Amino acid sequence: MMVRKLILMGCLLIMITAKSLLAQRPVQEITFDDFLQTVLSNNLELIVENYNVSIAEAAVAAARVFEDPELEMIFPVFDEDEFSGFPRNIEFEMEIPVELFGKRRNRIRQARAENYAARAQLDDFLRYLRADAARTYVDLLTHQLVSQRMNLTMNQLNELIEVNQALFNAGEIGEIDLIQTRLEARNFQAEIFDLRTDYAELMGEVYFLMGGITSDSLVFTGDLQISPSLVTYDELRRQTLENRPDILAAQRKVEAGEFAVKLARAERLPDISLILGYHNEDAVRPGPGFSAVYGGLIIPLKFSGLNSGGFRMSRFELDQADTELSATMLDAEAGLQTAWQKYQLLIQKRLLFTESILQDAERVRDAIVYSYQRGDLSLLEVLEAQRTMNEVYMNYYETLSQFAVSLVELSKESGQWLVEF
Repeated sequence: MMVRKLILMGCLLIMITAKSLLAQRPVQEITFDDFLQTVLSNNLELIVENYNVSIAEAAVAAARVFEDPELEMIFPVFDEDEFSGFPRNIEFEMEIPVELFGKRRNRIRQARAENYAARAQLDDFLRYLRADAARTYVDLLTHQLVSQRMNLTMNQLNELIEVNQALFNAGEIGEIDLIQTRLEARNFQAEIFDLRTDYAELMGEVYFLMGGITSDSLVFTGDLQISPSLVTYDELRRQTLENRPDILAAQRKVEAGEFAVKLARAERLPDISLILGYHNEDAVRPGPGFSAVYGGLIIPLKFSGLNSGGFRMSRFELDQADTELSATMLDAEAGLQTAWQKYQLLIQKRLLFTESILQDAERVRDAIVYSYQRGDLSLLEVLEAQRTMNEVYMNYYETLSQFAVSLVELSKESGQWLVEF
């Protein structure tokens, strides 16, 4: 029994200490621009993606390299008695390979196209990353609004408990009404704890996007009352098909495939090697020796070029890249159309919620509470009015969040940033 008390006291002490440390953490206000800049500077997945561009740039440099020449040298034998009667000679021979039929040129062009594709893919990764950051920020702002409203509702329920306690003490209501009010408050408090749990999970996503855990307690600033963007579908469609990074990357892959086909065709033909040499040899004494400078040409017999497997493979890869480009353009257009339709529907849905509707919900709740205190209405009507007001606010915040997310999704699908918090 004593051990159990000690454990409970230890846990309580840890909770109090953690709470006090959390309260001591400095608060830092952060805007969406600050948040996005931190994400673009520190996100680990983005850093990994950047290496693909560096690798592609290195591949371009590697494609520029010429084939290495070969130098062959033959020296005289050692001056020993057993070889004393043999001729002594020295020979140098340089073999310089020469690529023909545009192989090096096509290899460089293919590497450049792949480099451009890697850069476009990085831009496409940034498109998704920016959208993820914006959606997360919308969730953060929505959570803060919901949290403020639920805390206000919790205070109202606590005030109702105090009112019912006074009415019960005066004998105007029974104990059941007081207990029911307390139960309603406790159930609502449990929802607040669930909300805090969701916030903890959300902050895990925030820290991952930011590439680290901050020492400050973050407060996110911004407004979900985002104005609709003044764009037309036709203009967005044109910009999407012309500028969306994944489409540009697919186009660059097609270019790389075309150069790969040319390279594969050229590689079926032989290269040559130039030979330049010097030969100096002593004759068997007493005869004279001789020396000579010579040149030559090596032409390999490219029987492997009769096998068209490598060329056919490059052709299939080009056809595959063409098909991927068509699929990417179709996916972009379909995604844009879906995002545009959702965006238009949520513009209309957002018009359902006005300041007057929110004020009416509060006026109804206050009027019912007043009538309840005078004994004209039952407790169930008060609790129902409280729930109705809370649902109106929750639906309002959810609609703001949905509209903001639809604008983020439209930005992602079009490749044009349309969101201003």
